[in-house]
Amino acid sequence: MKKPDSDAEPRRLAGRILDRVFRSDSYADILLNSAFHKELLEAKDRALATELVYGTLRWWKKLDWILERTFRGNWQDVPDPVRRTSEIALYQILFLDRVPAYAAVDAAVRISGEFQGGKWKGTVNAILRTLIRNPEMSQVPDDSGDPAKTISLQWSHPQWLVEQWISRFGGERTVGICRADNDRPGISIRINPLRAEPSGVLKELESRGISAEPNPYLKEFISFEKAGDVAALEGFREGRYTVQDPSAGLVAHLIDPKPGESILDLAAAPGGKTTHIAELSVDRAMITARDVHSRRLLQVAENVRRLGHHSITIEAGDGRNPAGRMFDKVLVDAPCSGMGVLRRRPELKWRRNPEDIAGLASIQRALLESAAVSLKTGGILVYSTCTVVEMENREVIREFLGSHGEFETENSGRFVHPDLVSDSGFIETWPDVHGMDGSFAVRMKKTESSIHAEV
Repeated sequence: MKKPDSDAEPRRLAGRILDRVFRSDSYADILLNSAFHKELLEAKDRALATELVYGTLRWWKKLDWILERTFRGNWQDVPDPVRRTSEIALYQILFLDRVPAYAAVDAAVRISGEFQGGKWKGTVNAILRTLIRNPEMSQVPDDSGDPAKTISLQWSHPQWLVEQWISRFGGERTVGICRADNDRPGISIRINPLRAEPSGVLKELESRGISAEPNPYLKEFISFEKAGDVAALEGFREGRYTVQDPSAGLVAHLIDPKPGESILDLAAAPGGKTTHIAELSVDRAMITARDVHSRRLLQVAENVRRLGHHSITIEAGDGRNPAGRMFDKVLVDAPCSGMGVLRRRPELKWRRNPEDIAGLASIQRALLESAAVSLKTGGILVYSTCTVVEMENREVIREFLGSHGEFETENSGRFVHPDLVSDSGFIETWPDVHGMDGSFAVRMKKTESSIHAEV
């Protein structure tokens, strides 16, 4: 294994990845995986680089605010690589007790010296040491007249999102949601019942020193805190389980698939929900996995192959166009803002804005219209997202039901644990309440005439 040039190497790598995340639509996990295949770092350096990337992304707004207040000049004029290096160092100083402050500063100064002839070394050194000597400079003042601004800065979330949550839940609950978003998430796997039993997988993980426990809501899920690279485990490679958050697993239960049913997954990639539907139907339903992105369908095919399913047919197609045939059940797992999965994809906090939400809601409505055309009378339509934004969830469903008198909602509590179901009968999960990603799902039946449930 290649030995890193210095203890600055994982920090240098983290800076490069963060720079790409902020410059493009790249995702941190994909960039990290690619980097680890190219740069064979030791396990501890991979762990540190991962921690620095995700931690800095989670707390980026607060970190950048502190640095901007401390820098004498326009912080936006500082070269991006120097800003990223400073943010990484400040994250270590404020949030990582196991990393000595002097080590974070020393590495940041050395890395900053690699840009523009080393002109930024002294600046970075001065800023970071000032903040170490004066920890009060890192405190966000309490602006009682603008609680959304205070919570947004203190807990590093977009202010528009904080304002929505305060309006719905009040300030205290909003802080709880933000705190949960900034926690390091555990790992959950879904057992493939065609190849394994939860008890056997638990013993297998225990033999590898991985402490795991069954999920309290779904019997086929197991959760644990740390496991390294799950994809490298024998059980994963042999298709005994796959990585999936329990919130995503609720959707297949809402479909309630039966052998012999024809089921369309309208936006299937990467295939987690599709393969779960196959497993719950004992691989005896007739499932069509459709997606507009042909390249992403390769992921679906790989998951189907690894898990050993035979009931899934894969086809490319825009879900906004009707499938041309009728199905017993249709799943619309809609593209969304991802505001429910910020624990795992913190970069989404800094990419989305209210205008994006409006555009996504338009796509979501189009997918529902297409699904309605492709569903038999008496059939089941399930709509789901991994967001907690009302405009993408309840409002989309309210509008759909308002223009489709042939659909009625069915209470999700018949299919999943009632603690995960709202008063309106929808699945609504939250990281601060349920210990899983935020999500929304609703089950609707197509009838010739129906009375709308109150949304």
